[in-house]
Amino acid sequence: MPARHRDRGRTRAIVLTALLASSATLASAAGMSIAGGDVTLKHKASGFSIKAPSGAKLTVRKGVYVIKAKGLTVSFSRSITSTTPSQFGTALLGQLGGKVVSRSAGKRQFTAEVDVGARRETFIAKRAGTAVVVTTGTSATKAPVALARIKRIASSARGGIALRPPKAATVAPLEMRNYRAPDGGATAEVPAGSDWQIESSQGAIAGLSTRGAFVLGYSVNIFLPSSVPNGGAGTTALVSPYLSAIGALQNMLPRLSFAQGVSDVRVTKVIQDAVFPTYTSSEMLLIDYRVNGKAWTGAVTVATDSPEKYGNFIWNFYYSGIGVPAGTSSAVGQALLRTWRTWNPSGAIAQRTQQARQLMNETNAIWQQTSEFRSQTADRQARDVGCLLSGYYHIEDNSRKYDLPPLPCGQIYTKN
Repeated sequence: MPARHRDRGRTRAIVLTALLASSATLASAAGMSIAGGDVTLKHKASGFSIKAPSGAKLTVRKGVYVIKAKGLTVSFSRSITSTTPSQFGTALLGQLGGKVVSRSAGKRQFTAEVDVGARRETFIAKRAGTAVVVTTGTSATKAPVALARIKRIASSARGGIALRPPKAATVAPLEMRNYRAPDGGATAEVPAGSDWQIESSQGAIAGLSTRGAFVLGYSVNIFLPSSVPNGGAGTTALVSPYLSAIGALQNMLPRLSFAQGVSDVRVTKVIQDAVFPTYTSSEMLLIDYRVNGKAWTGAVTVATDSPEKYGNFIWNFYYSGIGVPAGTSSAVGQALLRTWRTWNPSGAIAQRTQQARQLMNETNAIWQQTSEFRSQTADRQARDVGCLLSGYYHIEDNSRKYDLPPLPCGQIYTKN
């Protein structure tokens, strides 16, 4: 071979070597080591194998494969479920919180990158036959591993355990019965237990038990101090300067006959302002309060009409609400929401009822933020999915044992 051809061949070899070295450097900078730097990890007992960075170690935790390498932790799981990849991914996003860096949802695959404090959480949920295969990656936000790298690791997995999520315990709904007021002024579906005392008058309806309480359609006129002798001193009549809806809730509610023992009323969320446009002030609220010192939580619609509409002599306070002891079974809260939705009064308050019912139907998501009024079964299922994706499969939070709201992954209730 002529010398010049040998030199040209040597030059091509040098250029090719430089290009390969440059490519390796770029791949490393992007968090994508070349295939030659990977090793195949195996778990013989379950027939699982996966390619991971050199030096990585494989362990198995409750059917979830965990790979730990320098600067990266990867978990891999395969779950037999009808849940879609998008539902899996959305559940995990809810568990993680943090700042979403990227998110992609399709029919067969969901991917996301989330910064949670100093961690970059990267995950892929992909449909594979009857299973959803989930791969998660945890690295530092200062040196995050690229999504493409996690995809490569995920695609190299073979065999392994197929998990079946446990069946969530259900909360039995309360038995309900149809109620018609003796005066014919109201009907509703109310809890059927013998411990519930139900009363009704002129369209309003009330129920009380140690498990919960409801008062729907209550309306009372309150005297102004200037309208009664001595500003109301020494009288049993309700006397107060005019108050806004929230002011009346906090100051007048504990003075009403049906609210004996109520104290410390605190608004936790304003669902909607001005729910009754014909009233001077009206609100739909989530509240916390105490009954004889015990913590309760509830939902109310309250309204007040100013004295100007009543000759500056009285003002009106309207109240509809439900409440349960804090931490009680969500079945009670769900039953009381059913009572509120089915309540059908007659006369002037019927229009208010329809407005409140429509608002309730539009704000179901807000009710679900209060554990006592949401379906704990569905909530626990979403939590279980999120824990599965986070590598906490089958780690129970014992909320079912105490019939309390589910806790984040790895946490449990303890007795005081």
